[in-house]
Amino acid sequence: SSIPSPGGLRGQADLAAADCTCRAVSASSPVKVRPPFAMPPAASGGGVVAAQDALAADKGAGDKDARAVTLAHRHVFGLKSNVKGNVHFAEETHLIYPAGHNTILYLADQKIQSKVYAGTEGSEGISCLAVSPNRKFLAVCERFQERATCSIFDVASGKRRRNTLSYAAGEETTREFVCVAFSAENKFLITQGGPPDWTLVLWSWDKARPHGAVKVSNQAGSVIHECSFNPQDPYNVCVIGDGVFKFFRLQEGVFKPIPNQLSKLREASNQNYVCHAWLHDDKLIVCSESGDALLFDNGGEFKMVLPCSPGEPRSLLCVAAFRMGFVAGGEGGVVRVYDKAEDKEMFRKAKEIKLDGAAGERSGPSGPGAGAVTALAVSPSEETLAMATSSSQLLQLSMSPSDIMKEESTVDNVLTSFHSGQILGLDACVRKPLVVTCGTDKSVRIWNYVAKRCELRWAFQGEDPTCVAVHPLGYLLAVGFMDKLRVMQVLVEELKPFREITARGIRQLRFSNGGHLLAVAQGKLVLVFSVRTMAKVATLRGHSQLVCSMCFAWDDRALTTCGEDGSIVEWNTYTWSKANEFLADRSAGGEARALAAGVAGQACVAVVEGSKSLVRFYKDCEPMPEEEMELPETVSLNSLIQFEGSGSAVFGASTTGSLWVRSETDTKMEAKDHGLHCGPCLDIRIASDGRTAISAGEDGTIFVLRLSGLSFEEHGRGPANSDVVMINRGEIQHREEEIQQLAAEAASLKVQIVEDSARMQTECIQRVAEARKQDQDEIRNLRTKIETLQQQATAQERESLRQMKAMEAAHVHSADQLESKYDSKILSEADRFRSMQAELRRLAELLIHHREESQRRVEAQRSRQQEELRNRIGDKDTEVKKLKELIAFSQHRFDTMLDQEAMEHNLERDEFVRKSEADLEQQKLVEYKLKKEQDTMLRGLDMMEKDRERAAKEQLETNSIVRNLTEEVEKLQKEVNAMKQERRDREATLRDKELEIGAFKVKVNTLKKFKHVLDFRLREVTLSLEPKDATITDLGSKLKELEEEFERQLDVHKQMEANLRDQDEQIKEKSVECSKLREVIKQQHREICQFTEDLRDLATNEQDVRKWPRGIRAIHRKHVKPERLSRDVGGPAMQELGRQIKVTEKKASTLASRTKSSEEDCKSDIRQRVDENFELIHELDKLRKDRKELNSAVKNLELKVQALEKRQASVATPAKAIRDSGQGLEDTASANMTALAEGATGSTDRLQGVFGPGATSQASPVPILSHDGSLGRLRKAGLAHRSPEERRQMQQLLAAADLRNQQVQMQRLEQKLLQDQLSSLMASRGQTTDVAPVAAGAGHAAVRMAAATAAT
Repeated sequence: SSIPSPGGLRGQADLAAADCTCRAVSASSPVKVRPPFAMPPAASGGGVVAAQDALAADKGAGDKDARAVTLAHRHVFGLKSNVKGNVHFAEETHLIYPAGHNTILYLADQKIQSKVYAGTEGSEGISCLAVSPNRKFLAVCERFQERATCSIFDVASGKRRRNTLSYAAGEETTREFVCVAFSAENKFLITQGGPPDWTLVLWSWDKARPHGAVKVSNQAGSVIHECSFNPQDPYNVCVIGDGVFKFFRLQEGVFKPIPNQLSKLREASNQNYVCHAWLHDDKLIVCSESGDALLFDNGGEFKMVLPCSPGEPRSLLCVAAFRMGFVAGGEGGVVRVYDKAEDKEMFRKAKEIKLDGAAGERSGPSGPGAGAVTALAVSPSEETLAMATSSSQLLQLSMSPSDIMKEESTVDNVLTSFHSGQILGLDACVRKPLVVTCGTDKSVRIWNYVAKRCELRWAFQGEDPTCVAVHPLGYLLAVGFMDKLRVMQVLVEELKPFREITARGIRQLRFSNGGHLLAVAQGKLVLVFSVRTMAKVATLRGHSQLVCSMCFAWDDRALTTCGEDGSIVEWNTYTWSKANEFLADRSAGGEARALAAGVAGQACVAVVEGSKSLVRFYKDCEPMPEEEMELPETVSLNSLIQFEGSGSAVFGASTTGSLWVRSETDTKMEAKDHGLHCGPCLDIRIASDGRTAISAGEDGTIFVLRLSGLSFEEHGRGPANSDVVMINRGEIQHREEEIQQLAAEAASLKVQIVEDSARMQTECIQRVAEARKQDQDEIRNLRTKIETLQQQATAQERESLRQMKAMEAAHVHSADQLESKYDSKILSEADRFRSMQAELRRLAELLIHHREESQRRVEAQRSRQQEELRNRIGDKDTEVKKLKELIAFSQHRFDTMLDQEAMEHNLERDEFVRKSEADLEQQKLVEYKLKKEQDTMLRGLDMMEKDRERAAKEQLETNSIVRNLTEEVEKLQKEVNAMKQERRDREATLRDKELEIGAFKVKVNTLKKFKHVLDFRLREVTLSLEPKDATITDLGSKLKELEEEFERQLDVHKQMEANLRDQDEQIKEKSVECSKLREVIKQQHREICQFTEDLRDLATNEQDVRKWPRGIRAIHRKHVKPERLSRDVGGPAMQELGRQIKVTEKKASTLASRTKSSEEDCKSDIRQRVDENFELIHELDKLRKDRKELNSAVKNLELKVQALEKRQASVATPAKAIRDSGQGLEDTASANMTALAEGATGSTDRLQGVFGPGATSQASPVPILSHDGSLGRLRKAGLAHRSPEERRQMQQLLAAADLRNQQVQMQRLEQKLLQDQLSSLMASRGQTTDVAPVAAGAGHAAVRMAAATAAT
């Protein structure tokens, strides 16, 4: 298929004729002449040209209103692959992923990018992402030059929360967060800082307040990879990294490490833990770089290394959990699905999928692979798995059980395939909404920015494309390589080579706006080719430096080129001579980066001079200094493009990844949309209608932006969304042959279907006849069963009626009896209620009388106390005067005593110096003895070292045994692999059987269709049997239910018997193990008890501390066994022994100094006890007063009781009421008297236990405690008229009183023991001080307890 001739293009003769036509018009004529070959402005060349005729261009022409240029996101092609957690699900079909400086929310069901979460201005890029468990909030961590920040977005609205999480100024120097995670209840957030501090911080993100921070790396500063919350406890945090696996718990604002078994077991191996995930049963799975999957429980205890671990390096780089297991991805684009095995703690590999980098797109013969899988995300319904790869691909896989069971799973692109590296070239088509790019992944891609997909990807094997250009019609593509230029035809599913030209060092390609010319920048030269013949038209030589940029004028009459030194040349496309030229000043040392040409000879160039970045404007290659603009120091432009239509603007792609715009109303360039690319923006294009801008950057992303304020209105229209494509004739013939072959197969299938239907119809008739016979036989059998069941039912009905009548009679008789009992009880309760009401009124009147009397007493007592207070105040005033006079006298005497004491102090100091020198000599002798003992200990340690070497030899022997065992394990592993192969073979046979089952199901469906036809005939037969059929079906269903219930119960019974047998066996085994463990525990307990007894004897019996080492060595020889010690050499026991030796040495060196301090403490303690003794005396006085008051209260109560007894005898009420009321009153009085007696007894016993029997002899005995007084009479009178239940309660109260007395006796014994210990301690220290004050101080707490009890 040959290339079509572009519509509207003409040869050189047409160009000359058009030129003559234009020159014939007068310069002053307002008529605008348009050449016949002119095309609408395109986005090729150095920029989009204006929609005005160059012959009538003038600065004052047109009075259109200037409109501001605004930009908005439309679509983004690309994925930022170096972000931690760069793919998440917001909903079932809503995906969140990063692209450039932004985060995208993509709706897969609608195929639109609904929201773009913009990055922060000035950031260096996104470092990690996290979505909250409720999928409502998004955390975006960004890298900054000073310190990292974390922003929180509302996923639904796209708004950024006001609170931004960041370190306070001067606290940390972390420039990035390497990982971020939300807690399970969405309240807290943790951020893991990067080097050099690796600080973990827990935040309340809604308040931007940190709760705690800790540096989690080891001493070597190893890399930390991930962190997460425990789902059950938001204050427990897990951190993994290179040789780091730690758990932390936040307590009182401080992270405290939680010890775990893994750190002890694998500390020496120093494994690199790269990823982890919390499973749905709250277990933790941790994956290492070596390919091991480790299982932990909720508390961080190590369970096992999963047997299903792949064991290949970097095979487990990311992991995600789902309900039935987990999914892991690794190097080579391999995804492994693991589900739970029969053992709940074990997992098995259910599926292994190999990803392809060209999934779901039209691509070339080969391309780069998918790379390593770096992130995984499972949808909320667990039906879809999203995957991000290191080659910047975003893929999805169906996780439904039916798709997982398939032998081959289909992996699709979520949007489309992206570039996996830097984009080197960009160009846009004029007549179609297409953009063409090439990149370092050796591929050329064609993008449709309206349909938002990659139309075609073509990879080149062993060839690196450097630049690309597309024909305005979209049918041709020019691709530049290091040593060649290749022109290719754009077909439906491929790029077909059209011409190949040998040329080295091609840097840039441009098609003319008419599409008839192709300009190639080769070093310092510019080659021009005819597109129709692909012949070289001209070679342009005019630059002394490399050509960095070039563009055609809008009418293709001029080609403007720019060199790296800033020189500009405008070439006439008719004669290929220089029309205008500007030679740059080389002494300035500037470097040109980009060129954009406008109408009427206007052009602008981006130049870098030292630290300055400038944009210079030219008119016919003459500089316009008044229009020159200077950009910030950190910004320089890589590409420029100028558009002129209803609005004029200059666009620039900067090295910071932002887009700079200067509209016709601006005097300077401003960044209208910051943070597009994470890296330099390399090129930019504007669609011909001025409504779309496309930019490409080093990060491999392509941003499609919506422009407003610019549009092309005068000369033509924008890109035509034409579906016209090119295709080979051979391809068309191949497709027609496929259609004919499919039609023939369809006809043969129709014939086969007709034959199968006839055959199946005959089979159906035969089966229906057989089924009818079977149904008739079953009907006869069911009729006989019905008759027998009816007879049994009538017999059971008669028996049930007889039993019901007997039960009714019994119920009626019992109801009558209960009714009579209830009536009698109601009458008795009514009488009792009336008597209780009368007693209640009497007691209320008595209570009011007592209350008034107590108030009168309180008033009298208050007046007396006030009078006493006034008298005391007068006495105190006189005492104060006397004390002032005494103070003056004491001051004079104290001054004289100070002088005397100073002299005595000097004498004592000299005496103390002499004594201290003598003590120093004694300490030196002790130190010499301790050194000798240390030498003996060192010799003992040498012997232990020899024992350790013997243990090392035994360890080597055990290692050899372990190696033998590992060889046996490898043999077993081979057998397991063979069994797995056999299992796969069986699965293959099962799949074949399933196919046969599917075929049979199709046949069954056809039979069902015939069954519907036969059902109509069967209804006529069943109408006659309808009355009896209902009863037959009911009885048959009941019979089946009974049979099923019987079988179910039988199975349950068998299962229970089996379970009981298993449990009996387990109980026997456990009992044997328990008996063995008990024996071991008893032996250990006996040894521990003996050891503690020896230590207690040494510490209590031996008062001389210098003899303790000899006793310790004797205990060591007695209890330490050499054979056990040889096994424990270097273990915690020996370490503890060494520590104890050091502690003993320190105690020996500090014992002398402590003796003096203890003597001073003893003296101060004695003084304190004396003060406490005085306090006790005052409290005893108070207790005596309280006891007198209690005695008076008891006497009053006794008088009241006697008065009540007399009143009770005189009341003329029924005997029963009198007895009941008297009994209740006696209960109340006896309970009160008992409580008073117990309180007084307890207080008296405590006083006697502390101060002896004489402490209570001063007061008269308490009447409450007398057994022959009024209390005894009350108890006897009350017990005589009490019921058994009340007597039992009284006995319980007496038993409680006895128990309380026993407790008092025990307290007395404890106090006596305390006195004995204090006296022995004072005797051992050589003190002769009286022990009475100490004993009084020790009984202080007991006296207070007695006082509190008495007051109660």
